[in-house]
Amino acid sequence: MKYPPLRNYVSGACDSFSGEHLDVVSPLDGSLLSRVPRSDAATLDGAVAAARQAFPEWSGRTIKERSQVFYAYRQLLERNFDRLAEIVHEENGKTLEEGRAEVAKAIEVTEFACSLPQLTTGEVLEVSPGIECRVQHAPLGVVASVTPFNFPMMVPHWTVPIALC
Repeated sequence: MKYPPLRNYVSGACDSFSGEHLDVVSPLDGSLLSRVPRSDAATLDGAVAAARQAFPEWSGRTIKERSQVFYAYRQLLERNFDRLAEIVHEENGKTLEEGRAEVAKAIEVTEFACSLPQLTTGEVLEVSPGIECRVQHAPLGVVASVTPFNFPMMVPHWTVPIALC
């Protein structure tokens, strides 16, 4: 096995999942890359509950503070660019160039999330004398991303950073 078995990461820690695992096999050569937990509904419900519990603190931050988290995340993506491209290549059978393109697109969309403080300043419209309507942007709350196997980095980055920021 090339990579250690993966674990669920919830509330800042890896869980001690002891259930069934699924093999991650490379379509390039059939080698075993890793194992992932086959999480059940209870595990998912626990992760959603933890996200709900964290939401008030997260949404209480300013948009600038939230975007700073994504600046740091973008730096991690850039620092690990080649390694991430290699993983996409191995796990999906894409060419290395396709893996690089996918990681580059993930970084690009994360950069867009970083720019949200400048793009979402809100609006105040006077709709009648003495009556104003205000547009205010806020994080959505608990979100999920259905990720197709053939775009494991690009698709979740189209939605999750923007929804959370």
